[in-house]
Amino acid sequence: MCFFQAWRATVVKALWGMGVLGVAFFPCPLRGEEPPFAPGKFIPTYAIKYGGTQGWPSAAEAARFDVLIVSASFGRARIFPTEAGNTWETLKRHNPALRIYVYQNGPALYDTSPWGQLGEGWEWLCREHGPDSPDRWLAIGVRYRGPLQGRPYPNERLMNLGNPNWQQYWLEQTWNKFWGGDTALGRGTDGIFADNCGYRMPWLGSWHLEGNPDKPDDPADYVRDGTYQAELFREHMNSFYDRAIPFFRERGLQLVLNFGYMASAPECWEELDRRSPTVFAAMEEGAFVHPWGTLGRQGNFVFHSEEAWLRQVKTLAQLKNVRALMNVHGPVISEAEDFRRMEAADASGRQAREVLWYAIASFLQAYNDRIRNAAMNFTVWGYSRFYWLDEFDPKYLHLGRAVGVMERWEGTEGYIYAREFEDGWAVVNPTLKDARGIRVPSGKARLIGPAALKNPESVPLVTEFDLPARTGRILLREGRNLGNQDN
Repeated sequence: MCFFQAWRATVVKALWGMGVLGVAFFPCPLRGEEPPFAPGKFIPTYAIKYGGTQGWPSAAEAARFDVLIVSASFGRARIFPTEAGNTWETLKRHNPALRIYVYQNGPALYDTSPWGQLGEGWEWLCREHGPDSPDRWLAIGVRYRGPLQGRPYPNERLMNLGNPNWQQYWLEQTWNKFWGGDTALGRGTDGIFADNCGYRMPWLGSWHLEGNPDKPDDPADYVRDGTYQAELFREHMNSFYDRAIPFFRERGLQLVLNFGYMASAPECWEELDRRSPTVFAAMEEGAFVHPWGTLGRQGNFVFHSEEAWLRQVKTLAQLKNVRALMNVHGPVISEAEDFRRMEAADASGRQAREVLWYAIASFLQAYNDRIRNAAMNFTVWGYSRFYWLDEFDPKYLHLGRAVGVMERWEGTEGYIYAREFEDGWAVVNPTLKDARGIRVPSGKARLIGPAALKNPESVPLVTEFDLPARTGRILLREGRNLGNQDN
């Protein structure tokens, strides 16, 4: 850590402790010698594409993102084939800075589905490294002493993560699966996106004896005398990172994690960021807005509480070594599968594009544009298809460099959070109460929403404004452009 970086980190930590909200600037580069990330972007972006070969935009559109997380097969590698290479190599020719990571369930779980199996397969693992093996790779239950099957996803089996031989087998077989042989599925990609690789054991309390859903059980490796050994699982996951990061790095590849829980367990992200070596990036799958829980099952976007939102913003702002992939997603009521879903609304009537603007304004409160410590994704298509959004194009939205920290602005009623950039402010109301009578800090400005993205001049100049609950906007300074024409 450079001196200025350390000094700012100390100051910001103190300010947060006093209740003064701020976002730290860390102009030193990220640890290591990574090439520039998302050059020329105001908002770095990523997209997720699982499922079959349908649901891809054009190669040129797909390549506009900075990171793609994809499932790989011969079919998917041939979506955009050319004489010079496969899909991934074609996308890289459109955008040489694009990073592509192929999906694989991490070593905490084994996927028994035909497309997810690794190495010699599940039956071989049970026979050679099952419950009675002196070198056991499978997790076994406390009560029934057999393999554990997941209730949420019946194709998943829990593994003995702490076994170093299993970790090494996972690494070697993952390498072989995607990069081994002349017809390597992952040729042209940058590494692995390892699912279920956070510090929390997946699906705690939802395991049962394999093939017997009426026989719930707990993993003997991680539940002792009825108590879950959280620190032991974290220790084993860290041992996997220590083995995996150099393994992939020696082969010119990077490790990206599905990590999660920034709102509820920020200390996990702080620990991950302090590690050496650390991963290239980690995903927060429930950033700002998500589709889970009772409200999500009822067809609604689910917003974090203001307190949880603040924890996410604070944690993101302080990341210096690992890039956070902030994933915003949720449901809409629409029969359309294409881009028209962005104009649809959820069961509560909240339009997808309004949620996008809330997410963008939230992201900008914390994103460190000096070291480019994050990227964001937005989808109402699940992970089956994706589209480039105009809001991510710096031609339409680029406020220049951040020149301030996140602040709380009081109104005549309620309050909001705002962060200043060269051309204006990103403003967001994560509370349940509409904010009224918010003063523009200096001069006049235009309060820009989705409808005015391409014609900001249509919005009148104001000296004060209102901002409804759970809404995000851009406050454009008088005389400045919304796009990058003046940056």
